[in-house]
This record gives sequence, structure tokens and C-alpha cells, in this order.
Amino acid sequence: MSELLQVAASLRKLTDDQLETLLTERMINASGAVDFFDIAEALTKPNSISAAISGLPFSQARALENLVAGSTEQTEAATELTKLMLVDSEFKPFESTREAFKQFPAIRENLTSVTEQTSTDQVTVDRDAGLEIFETVQAINELIFDLELRYVREVGKRNVGLPDLKRLANHLRKNNDYAREIYDLSRFANLITLADGRWQLTPQSDAWLTWSPAERYLHLCLVWRQMLGDTSARELNATISNLTLPISLSEKLPAVYPFADNSVSSKITKLSKFAAMLGLSANGWMSSWCSKVLVCEHQAASELATQHLPANQNRIIVQADLSIIAPGPLPTSLEIQLRRFVSTEQIGVASTYRLSALSLSHGLETGMDENQIRELLAEMSGTKLPQPVDYLIREAANRFKKLTVSAGTDSARSVIRSSDVVQLASIMNDSRLKPFAIQALPNGDLVSRFEPEVVYFGLREIGLPAVRIDASGEVISPHQVNAQADGVSATKSVREDIARLREQDAKVGDSPDGDDLTRQIELAIKNKGKVLVTVKSAAGDEIDFTLEPIGIANGRLRAKDRKADIERTLPVANIIRVVIQ
Repeated sequence: MSELLQVAASLRKLTDDQLETLLTERMINASGAVDFFDIAEALTKPNSISAAISGLPFSQARALENLVAGSTEQTEAATELTKLMLVDSEFKPFESTREAFKQFPAIRENLTSVTEQTSTDQVTVDRDAGLEIFETVQAINELIFDLELRYVREVGKRNVGLPDLKRLANHLRKNNDYAREIYDLSRFANLITLADGRWQLTPQSDAWLTWSPAERYLHLCLVWRQMLGDTSARELNATISNLTLPISLSEKLPAVYPFADNSVSSKITKLSKFAAMLGLSANGWMSSWCSKVLVCEHQAASELATQHLPANQNRIIVQADLSIIAPGPLPTSLEIQLRRFVSTEQIGVASTYRLSALSLSHGLETGMDENQIRELLAEMSGTKLPQPVDYLIREAANRFKKLTVSAGTDSARSVIRSSDVVQLASIMNDSRLKPFAIQALPNGDLVSRFEPEVVYFGLREIGLPAVRIDASGEVISPHQVNAQADGVSATKSVREDIARLREQDAKVGDSPDGDDLTRQIELAIKNKGKVLVTVKSAAGDEIDFTLEPIGIANGRLRAKDRKADIERTLPVANIIRVVIQ
């Protein structure tokens, strides 16, 4: 049996909890996987194997070194390596593991003797860590609001386009690499996901916006701790348990991870970056609550960490140039309300927002009305609204729903309507909208072959306050896309992926369709494996053959039957079941 088939077979035998742990610790995204063979392929890729080895704690690294050298000792660490799919059930390293292991040096014996050199105080470390937490949570909030307002496409394989990264980075006053890390962290935290070639919000993001700072931080700590894994956390905690604060995390990591490298794909590189972003370390020094996260005292860690966040204040300054200044962090409830109808200019301890016809239209789309917007601004500013602001709100309310996008027919999926014929003519002739292939109908309406959601975001991207409406003319709120049944919690996407893989596996076994059968046969051919093929005869009987597939073409399978010592050709249409052995 090939390595790929071995790993796929082992995956099927794991419990849901074991699968979740494996996918989390190996940092495998299962959202695009069709079946267990896709997961097995992701796990056995050279880059994935190398990243996994570089992230092994000392005990597992030593066990792997011994197993590669020929040891057959079944230690606890060796058992953990089987759960990571680096060795098989007989404790023999997979061939891909052996190949990847060659690039790593031999483990030194003196790794645990690290000298602690204190050059800072814990108060400073915790203060800096608190600021990192604040910036990270703000950045995630900004990303959530950005994805609600914009159509952010997948670029390449699971990547974000440079213009989208630059926009987020500019708002955060950070570089593009930081913006990319915020996307990564949000994906691991199950706040965003890729669907239909687009970065979208998950139901978990709705819950995130309603959580307190302590609840948000608790969630992020849980995510980081799951990525770290129990063994790594236990060994890291053991190296610091008898030391006094402050402790240098950058000095302790080599003692725990002998194969750690500085490559971008390295698990330790990601964990170190995320630790800094989550305030578990600051400038390489561990925060006082990091040790609590290691031993799963997440609630205590969250309570301690949030004491170091900048204090909230609920005042804003509304200016005549349509800008809004928040001199300090806003309470969560007020920030959410404000962000429904303002756009971001700069985010920080002090933030700057801006009112526009487009941002106000979004507020009206989500269910607010003109009076609610005025009252909230007046209450938060404590003064009468400047005349230009008052005028813009009134004008936005008057023009709301003047430009709409709705579903059309199969050939013209979207219909654009407006009471302003000049505006329709402008849309028709705007070069920025040429990719949408917009055409005019005799009655003056415009149509596009793209989905209403795509056209809606395209119009808003060039500054037009379009709204989506349903068949009855009711506005479709952007919030509806991410609405969840209970409004509070959401099933983890990893669990959903696992359930989907189990369902697909059961379907292939019980009632596979033509594509499933072909995929199974092609995998067997690719991996030179055997298959148990069940064929329905003309009389309606089911006949089993154990075959070695050679090829599949023109609706027929060619395969060797070693038992009968002949080559068989079977019509694929007659095959009702295929089991790879």
C-alpha cells in the first residue's frame, strides 16, 4: 500500500477529537478537501512534513531521530508521532518523513542549558504586551468590517491580493506583512474563511463583535494553545517553571524545539509571531500571563491580560469636514454602532473615521434610520452636529434605495435599477465597470451576467451607494450573509469539515456517484494500489473483484486480476462500489 493510502486509511480510524487535534497542530486547512485522500495528500507534502518536524518539541524530536535510525522502542513520544502522521502504526517513519528529516541536523545534547539574561522588567513587558493585544484585536475588528463592506477575492492559492493587503495595512498604520498575519490569525480563529474564491466572514465573526475584550482574548488564547499542542506546552512550561520573571521566550524556544528554523512556513515561526501579536510575549520576553495559557488557565490569563489594555472612553469629536476623531478606545457596544455608518481612515489608541454617502448607506442597509444616526453622533459628541454633517445624513437618507441591484434571469443574473437615468447612463459608460459586461434593456434598466452580490460590491467599490433588494423589494442587509441561528455561538469550522469528510467517506462506501468512483480508481492508479471493485451483472448480481487498475478511458476500466492471472476490462457504468486497499 502506498504512503498516501496508508495515511488516508489511518485518518479514517481517528476519532473526531483526534482529527481536530491533528489538523490544528499540523496547521492543515480542510475547508477545500473533498475526502480523506486530500487531507492525506496535504499531510504528506514535503513542505508540510518539514514544517511539522521543525515544530516538534524535544521529546518528539529525539523519538523521531531514534526511529529514523532504526529503533523500534514504542515510547510515549513515538506514539504521539503516529498521531501527527509522521510515522505509521508500526512506528516506522513514512518515506516522506525520512526524506524531510535528512535536511535537519543531529540533536545536540546541551540544548536545555540556556542561560537566562534579564535586561528588562516584567512591568514593562506586560505593558508592551497589553498594547500588542489591543492593536491585534483592533486589527481583527477592522478586517471583519472590511470584509463586510468589500468583495475580497482569493489570489493564487489561499492568498490575499496586494491591494487588499495595502488597504488594511494603511488603516492599521502597519506594513503589508502585518496585514497578511492578521488574515492568517483570523482564519485560524475561525473568523474568516475562503468560499467560492472569496474571503468571507464566518458566523463566529458575528459573535466576536458582541464579545467583551476579555472574551475576545480568551478565544485567541484557546486558538494559540491548540496550535501549540499539549506536548509542546508541557515541555515549554517545564523549562520555565523554576525561573523568575521576566523570561526570554526567544532563548527558551531552542531548548524546546531543536529543529526550529526561521522559514516563513515553519510552525514555530507562526507560533512566535502569533505569541507576539497576542501579547504572550513582547520584544521576545514572556508576559506574566503566558504561563497560565500553557497550563490551560485561559480565563485567568484573559482577566490578567485585559487589565493592561488601554482604558475605554465614550466620547468622539465630529468635525465639519465630515471626519470623526475618537481620542481613545471606544467601548465595544458603541464602536459597533458607530462602525455601521462610518469608514476608517486610521485605527489606533486614537482613531479617525469619516462619514460619506457610501458609509451612511451601509448604516441604513443594516437597519438604522436617519434619526438613530443623528442621535448617536450627538450623544457621543455631546454637541450639536456641524451643518455639513447634518446635510450629508439627510441627503443620504433621501437617496437611499434610489440605486438597487436585484436578481434577474439565468442569462441576466443581475438587474440594476435607478430613478436617475443620468446615473444609469454613467454606470453604462464607466470604464471601471466594463468587466461586469453591463447591458441596457429597452425599459432603461441595466443587466449583468454576474451574480447580484458581485455587481453590488462592484458598484460600491467605485463609490456608488447601491443596495441589494429581494423579489419583494426589501433591502438585503450585509449582516444577513453572516447571520447565525442562535446569534451567540457557532460550530467550529474544523468540526464541520470533519463531519463533511465523514459524510463523503460514507457516501463513497454506500452509494457513490460516477465522479466518486472515477476519483477512487484514479487514486489507486496514481499510487499503484489495489482496489476491491463491486460490479453489477446483467442478471442483477453483485460480483467482487480485487484488481490492480492500469488505466481508465472511454468509460472502461483496465486492470490486472492477480488471482485469476488475467487482465480485465470492466464498464465503469457497471461498477457500483470501489474500495481502495
